[in-house]
Amino acid sequence: VVVDNVTVVDVEEGVEVVASDPRVVDNITVLDVDEDVDVVVSDVVVIEDVAVADVEEDVNVVIIDAVVGDNVAVIDIGDD
Repeated sequence: VVVDNVTVVDVEEGVEVVASDPRVVDNITVLDVDEDVDVVVSDVVVIEDVAVADVEEDVNVVIIDAVVGDNVAVIDIGDD
């Protein structure tokens, strides 16, 4: 029901953070990633503080069927 404070830091390859059908998802953070990053949140009521910072390559942040989405940030992207 609640997915909260999912953090991935200093990853070299692929990263996938997936939260499906929760009521609240907040503070999903991916920092200093070299390759692929996928953050997927579907069918949620509240989404806040989803951040991707200092990413070198592909970044996919997907929010589907959300009622509230705020503070979704992608910072310092090298490609894509």
